Amino acid sequence: MLFACSTAVLFLLYFLFSIVFFIYKKPDSEKFNQKNGVSVVICSKNEFNNLQSNLEYFLHQDYVDFEVIVVDDRSTDDTYDYLLKLKETEKKLRIVHIEETPDHINNKKYAITLGIKASKYDIILLSDADCQPAGYQWIKGMATPFANDQTELVLGYSQYTKTPGLLNAFIRYETLWTGVQYLGLALLGKPYMGVGRNLAYRKSLFLDNNGFGRYKHIVGGDDDLFVKEHAKKTNTTVVISPETIIFSKPKQKWGDFIIQKQRHLSVGKLYSISDKILLGLVFLAKIMMIASFVAVILSGIWPIISISMLISTYLLFLATLLLLKNKTGDNTNIWWFPFLDIMYIFYYLIMGLKVMFAKKIKWK
Repeated sequence: MLFACSTAVLFLLYFLFSIVFFIYKKPDSEKFNQKNGVSVVICSKNEFNNLQSNLEYFLHQDYVDFEVIVVDDRSTDDTYDYLLKLKETEKKLRIVHIEETPDHINNKKYAITLGIKASKYDIILLSDADCQPAGYQWIKGMATPFANDQTELVLGYSQYTKTPGLLNAFIRYETLWTGVQYLGLALLGKPYMGVGRNLAYRKSLFLDNNGFGRYKHIVGGDDDLFVKEHAKKTNTTVVISPETIIFSKPKQKWGDFIIQKQRHLSVGKLYSISDKILLGLVFLAKIMMIASFVAVILSGIWPIISISMLISTYLLFLATLLLLKNKTGDNTNIWWFPFLDIMYIFYYLIMGLKVMFAKKIKWK
């Protein structure tokens, strides 16, 4: 009974995700006249090497009216000097330099707030210094939905670059599965989070709602908590296409990855009750399906039916991952996804315990 229930929950969820990704069509950028200016905001703290590698991809976008605002948050490396020198030749570059931050607001949120306040345009497009757009149509693709005056938030997709090793395979798999959840639920009319590496919203939405509001002192959540607070079915659009994907550098060590995910997951306790229940139900169903399947097989009760149900559910899960992967041009190798999914279950359990007992967390 437990196996049947958990399998049914996951099968239904994967089916709904598969449907919305299958019928999804990206906004038609060919009919978009680029009448809306865009302010790209990138926060940086000691990111000299990453800015050298990535900033040109932001500055040379195929878009008529845009600016790139780099917020230098108290860097102690060569970041500020590099930006000043680059600004002599790159007219679209603007610099916001922070020398000290107030105590009442988180450093990252303060940097983003100053960048948004300094922007010239109403469309704010966020990314990070260690990120690189997949191409030069990124701004155009992410800005297209704002042709509709009702659109206030646009959720994009971000993946990590591919390198050898199990850690990288798991990072990219976890990112793909997270994308399935937040993009799929947004397409189903229940947006609950976004990823700050590839997120756009109106400056007016930010300022009219007192910026990060009651979450401004919390480490993390500058993306998902903001989306949770202001995203609705009527004002939120999803953009998934190969030209609008953002690639970021993955962590190279398990310890660094755990610290990063601890920061990301620490804000989950501030999600709404309904979001907690839904996400918890999905995770619980994953655990119950595997555990109860083992119990059913050991008991010898209906083994053929149970195996067929498990295979069917995993095949639908695979179809869901492939649909998002193909829509975005994601290069994640998912053919050993059952093993990675079991890893994900143990990882999520461990991370949940670490977040519960974590000490104070910092941005950098």
